[in-house]
Amino acid sequence: MLSNRQFYLLFFLLGILLFPACNEDSGGNPCESDFDQKSLFTNVADNIIIPGYTALNGELLTLRQAAEAFDQNSGVTELEGLRDAFRSAYLQWQRVAQFEFGPAEQQMLRSRFNNFPVNVDEVEAKVQAGDFSLDNPDAFDKGFPALDYLLYGIAETDELILSLLAADQPAYRGYLLAIVEDMEQRGRAVLKGWQDDGYRETFIENTGTAAGAALSLLVNSLNEHYEFIKRDKIGIPSGVTTLGITFPQKVEAFYSGISLLLAAEALNASEGLFLGRNVQSGANGPGLDDYLQAVNATKEGQNLNAVIESQFDNAKEALGQVQPPLSGAIETNNDIVVNAYNEITKQIVNIKTDMPSVLCVAITYVDNPSDSD
Repeated sequence: MLSNRQFYLLFFLLGILLFPACNEDSGGNPCESDFDQKSLFTNVADNIIIPGYTALNGELLTLRQAAEAFDQNSGVTELEGLRDAFRSAYLQWQRVAQFEFGPAEQQMLRSRFNNFPVNVDEVEAKVQAGDFSLDNPDAFDKGFPALDYLLYGIAETDELILSLLAADQPAYRGYLLAIVEDMEQRGRAVLKGWQDDGYRETFIENTGTAAGAALSLLVNSLNEHYEFIKRDKIGIPSGVTTLGITFPQKVEAFYSGISLLLAAEALNASEGLFLGRNVQSGANGPGLDDYLQAVNATKEGQNLNAVIESQFDNAKEALGQVQPPLSGAIETNNDIVVNAYNEITKQIVNIKTDMPSVLCVAITYVDNPSDSD
């Protein structure tokens, strides 16, 4: 029987053998395109990734300061300030979550920051034991989901939550502080990797279409995170991937109820990467859409970049029809949630099959076995 490692290696090699060198039916020979890859990589690095991580670090600093202020004076005002900082940082995380390569991969940022749904039993056991270790990157006991539970879910009412957090035995506060400090340290390490340790230059110079090249990293990261939006944020909770059995409690940020806001921000960030959109000015710079235009990629008589842009609009519009909180919508009007899932899913063939084919980039990540296109 094949080991997991052998299976993934076989999967990858088959993908290389079966992957078309280029798709001439989609226009031209993109494998020989003279598109300026460095202009794309420079724009993404300087106007999307680095400003995104810079903003995340600012939000994490504010979150730590709010947590420390609450630790010193555990009042209603301080709790609201801490919750506000949590929501702002969680939103900013959505804008950089898809860049799980380079320094972020080294820090295992995605699993450290956003493994959800939170394992409440594990969090409670660690709090009661005074165990503030966060060593296991695969555990669901840390990051934003754990903060979501600590700030909104440890009791039925805000009054009871405040009394537990403000107790003389500060186990909840101690665990909360440990989580925030770990996140801030890892966020700083990622930004330092891009700015000070040379990864920006390495990324920009990493031209070509081979696995591990910057273009491959972007295309694979866009797709992997887009499927994460489709499956984990919407599909699993709404029951689409589980034979109609709904799990509203498995939405992202279940306790604070900001799931839809986070999903919309993540979807917008995916579109921003595709368009090369400057996160500060909002202007579109060199992006994957420009690459598709340069190689004259078409689909059913339309420019492929236009097809992808249109479907982003459709997906965002469908998601916008869902009324918050997402968990409540799943329970009371799940058809609209499923419709949003379907519109999000329609993009998969465009960005995971058509776009990689014409750009001569292989999809190298392994899909979640529970995934469904």
